[in-house]
Amino acid sequence: MLSRLPHLVTRFFGSLRVRPLDPTTAAWVDSLLLPGEQETFAAMPAADRAEGVAVAHRTQDALAGRDADDERWLAAALLHDAGKQRSGFGTFGRATVTAVAMVVGERRMRTWATGTPSRRTRMGQYVAHDDLGADLLRDRGARPEVVAWAGAHHRSDRWGVTGIPIEVCRALAAADGEPAAASSPDE
Repeated sequence: MLSRLPHLVTRFFGSLRVRPLDPTTAAWVDSLLLPGEQETFAAMPAADRAEGVAVAHRTQDALAGRDADDERWLAAALLHDAGKQRSGFGTFGRATVTAVAMVVGERRMRTWATGTPSRRTRMGQYVAHDDLGADLLRDRGARPEVVAWAGAHHRSDRWGVTGIPIEVCRALAAADGEPAAASSPDE
């Protein structure tokens, strides 16, 4: 998580001044997503929707000349953080959980994601948002690539089994500010 700190700080401040999507952007998003994916995107907090759009645009730029308009990759970018909605935390709660994860450890906190509903469970759900997002998207009929990316976007060791070309994984990760994009596994 420390390697993601600059990205997390930017996200924090961006979350404080998020605006609703303009009609043109909302129509673009709808044109890329299947009905269950649209439902999932609509349920995401405004900050996560805005971040998804920004990541999708950066992905499009990174893939220019290749797969820039492949709706699977843009949908994956839009929905990569879909699981964060499960925790119900806002900006300040998320910042607190991130700080706790740096002390307690992400692996340990993931074990908290199931169990009796509590603040601790919600903290675990926030940390495990990748796995929970993949489950949510699968349940809503999302495309396999969208499900796979949600589950693998913070863990480059999973990229090889997603069915997504490694160069697309790298582009998606870099667009999300993931430092693993530069040192991801080889094809």
